[in-house]
Amino acid sequence: MAARATSRMIQARPAAVFHRRRGFVPCLVEAPQLTLSRDAPQWEMPHNVWAPDSLNGVRVTAMQPHTLADRMAYVATRAIQEVLDLASGFKFHRERAWLKRLQLLEMAATAPFTFSRMALERPMASQTHLDRSWLQALSQQSKQAVTHLSMVAAARGTVLTTPSKWNGMAYAFGMGYLLWPRFGKWCVDHSQEALIRVYAELLEEMDAGELPELRSMPAPELAIQHYGLSARASLRDVIEKIHLDDRLLR
Repeated sequence: MAARATSRMIQARPAAVFHRRRGFVPCLVEAPQLTLSRDAPQWEMPHNVWAPDSLNGVRVTAMQPHTLADRMAYVATRAIQEVLDLASGFKFHRERAWLKRLQLLEMAATAPFTFSRMALERPMASQTHLDRSWLQALSQQSKQAVTHLSMVAAARGTVLTTPSKWNGMAYAFGMGYLLWPRFGKWCVDHSQEALIRVYAELLEEMDAGELPELRSMPAPELAIQHYGLSARASLRDVIEKIHLDDRLLR
C-alpha cells in the first residue's frame, strides 16, 4: 500500500461509528483522523511485529506421514520433485539451474489451484460438491501462486508456458483427487511444504555465499511493483518475500 501512495503522507478518511444507542436512536460519534507516513510500521507486510532476525530464525518442521494416504502422497510428491530436479538440470549445474528448478516446482504446485477453478466452474463429480469449501479455499490462493510463478519466470527472462500444459497437470491432479480424495488433499499439503523447504534452502545458500550471481541479480519489475520494493532490490529480497508468503499460507 505504501508503494502505491502518491504523496508522502497517507491520511485516512474520517469514519462514522455508531458508538451506543439511546433507546432506539443511534448516537453518531466521529472517529479521529489518522495520519501515517509512508515508512510507518503499519504499512509493512506481511509482518509488522517481529524483527526480521526473529522471523527468519524460525525453522519450519513437517510432521511425519502416518496414514496410508499421507504416506503415498509424500512419496508421490518427493518422486515428482526428483523428476523435476533432473528435468531442470539441477542435479548437474546447481547454480545455473536454480531458477529453472523453482519455475518447474511452482508450475507443478499450481496444478491443484487450476483444478479447483475448473471444478468450481464445471462440477465434475459428487466429490467436488462435498469438498466445495476446500476447493473454494484453493481457488482463492490461485492468484498468489500464479504471481509467484510469474515472478520466477520474469527472473529467468522466460515466458510462461501455454495454458494447455497447465490444464494437463491440473487434469492429472484432478484424476488422482477424484480417485482418492484424501490422497489428493495430502498431495497439496506436501507440495506446499516442499516449496517452503526449497526456498529456505535457496536462501541459506545465498546467505552462505554459494550463489553470488543469483544473489546479486536485480529484482524483476513485477516483484518490485507487487511487494513495493525499492528499485535497487535484489533477487534475494524477492525470494525472501515469496518464502514469507508460502509460510503464511501454511
